[in-house]
Amino acid sequence: MRLLTSVLLLSVMAFQSFTYRPFDIVYTVLRHKLDTTTYHFTDPPKLKPGTQIAGKNDLEVTGKETSTLLKLHSHEKRLYSVTIIIILIMIAGLMHLVSSVHLQNSYYKSLYLREVNRQDIQSRVQRAETELKKEMNIFELTEINPLIVESILNALIIFEKEKKYLDKSASLANLAKECGTNTSYLSKVINHYKQQNFASYLNDLRLNHAVELWQKHPKLRYKSIQGMAGMTGFNTAQSFSKKFQEKYNTSPTHFLKNLEQNVKAG
Repeated sequence: MRLLTSVLLLSVMAFQSFTYRPFDIVYTVLRHKLDTTTYHFTDPPKLKPGTQIAGKNDLEVTGKETSTLLKLHSHEKRLYSVTIIIILIMIAGLMHLVSSVHLQNSYYKSLYLREVNRQDIQSRVQRAETELKKEMNIFELTEINPLIVESILNALIIFEKEKKYLDKSASLANLAKECGTNTSYLSKVINHYKQQNFASYLNDLRLNHAVELWQKHPKLRYKSIQGMAGMTGFNTAQSFSKKFQEKYNTSPTHFLKNLEQNVKAG
């Protein structure tokens, strides 16, 4: 914006300098013409024999040349005036365009920040509600000691945080041992608090991790399905693709194509 303002001021200064300067030039030319065609009667010049003093014809020629110079200057002045006006209009239009784009970007940025803040607040509220609900739901499984339920839930938090679900040997029995309980209690806690059985719970953790890897690490999008299956705890590519299709209603290959298109469009 400062650059455009500077250009505008320079254009005005150039226009003013052009407006006044050419009159000085025309005056100098006319003064020279008059000096070469007239003489002072008080001190007449010495002429050689046969030389004639400039008369009426020379003055007429000088007058015509003067008129021509004035017309040329007037034409050039109008031409430059129109040019300067066009330049000023273009600069004003450009300044208006830049200002409009800046205001529009500021508006969309404010909307984006507002939406981010809203989602952040909503996420915090949901986490707080989830934690509160967990604390309240500890006593819902009346057939299990509340202290055992709390211990299992804490063990599941560690299981997810440390990504132990990526281990191919992860199973209900092995996880029950880590939780210090039996498979029956562990299965009931997962069914109640995760709203799914252990197999679905384990597969969801692995598939969510695969999607997260593709989103954060573009190079992994070129890794084979078999390779991704091994990284996320699946034994075979077929098992990985089948569970992925069931969860996201699309194949891993099609999901990756859509992801690439969205990244390029963004």
